Amino acid sequence: MNAKKFEIIIHATDEAACSRLIQSLQAINVPENFSAEIQPVTGDEKYFAYDTAMRSSDAKYKIYIDEHAIITDENFLIELLEIFRDGSIGAVGTSGAIELSTHGISLNSIKRTDKNFRGEVEVVDGFFFATQYDLPWRHDLFADNFFGGQAQCVEFKRAGYKVFVGGDWIDYGGNFTLDEASRQKFLDEYSADLFPLVTIIIPTFNRPKFFREALESALNQTYRNIEIVISDDSTIDDTEHLIQDYLADVRIKYFRHKGFTADDNWNFLRDYDNPAAEYVNWLMDDDLFYPTKIEKMVEVYRNFPDVSLVTSAKDFIDAEGNVTGNNQHLAHHDVKVPGCEAGRLLFLNTNYIGEPTTVLIRKKFLRDNDLCWHDDERGFFNLLDVSDAREYVSVV
Repeated sequence: MNAKKFEIIIHATDEAACSRLIQSLQAINVPENFSAEIQPVTGDEKYFAYDTAMRSSDAKYKIYIDEHAIITDENFLIELLEIFRDGSIGAVGTSGAIELSTHGISLNSIKRTDKNFRGEVEVVDGFFFATQYDLPWRHDLFADNFFGGQAQCVEFKRAGYKVFVGGDWIDYGGNFTLDEASRQKFLDEYSADLFPLVTIIIPTFNRPKFFREALESALNQTYRNIEIVISDDSTIDDTEHLIQDYLADVRIKYFRHKGFTADDNWNFLRDYDNPAAEYVNWLMDDDLFYPTKIEKMVEVYRNFPDVSLVTSAKDFIDAEGNVTGNNQHLAHHDVKVPGCEAGRLLFLNTNYIGEPTTVLIRKKFLRDNDLCWHDDERGFFNLLDVSDAREYVSVV
């Protein structure tokens, strides 16, 4: 490995754009006693080409630049070398997401860098990607879109390195096209690395049809990093039989307690505590989640660290799944309410906070991780339902 060499790798598909980039690179200043080599690579699959070029080069420092970029800072190699003096930094970009939003798209994330930002981020945009260590590119997952660059950031973090935004060194004139299949692959592969674990708790008793529907609504969440904890105190075996088809899913933890009373079943679950889980959401076995419920509620928490509970409006449905009405929220848009004001409004209005299914709770605000009132707190009750209707839970 040549510790005094930069390899600048360009995936060349547009001759005019590539020529403009190379022309801008010819004006850069190379650090004293270092060399810099430009290597255009071709092929339909960008990340396969990157990986091939990486393996063929002996340069310690490799820079992957999109051909639609133009270098605007002639001293960027000198600044980059200074950043890489910190051996814990594995990869450097020019922009990115300080915190990746739960939809998984860096360019659309709320917490993004600006031109003055310098520091560690979750992912950088793949238009400019510099490394001081070689890690295989995930061309097994991504061919040619920005999710491959995001994936490489997570791979560096998996290897124990930091990802950093170092400077405003380029102008980028390329287009952003979302490939939904690649977004789903990215979330499948990396959600557990990027997003906090959510525990979904389902108590169930003698209604297997409704339970199956509730379970499916949990499994079909667009938010991937979940675990589903089920406690079944049914006196019939139907639920135990049907759950067998789902137990191959490692997210599911199923407990059968034939001798439990309803209180026993509730107390077993209220004491459940996975220290790795940051959030918890009850799901009553006759309720359903909308697919994006957890994703959007976690996103609220990530953008507002002072929030302790996220709730929403909800739709009511009958036994056949038909919407029969709805319970509107305090407003028709997202709103943050101080705790004391939330309590006052709860007493003056209807139960806008909702039943356990409705709310996503940040566990650190619970007392001793207890998911319910203690027995000695007389006069306080946890309302499981306020009507006989089943309910869909929407998002804030």
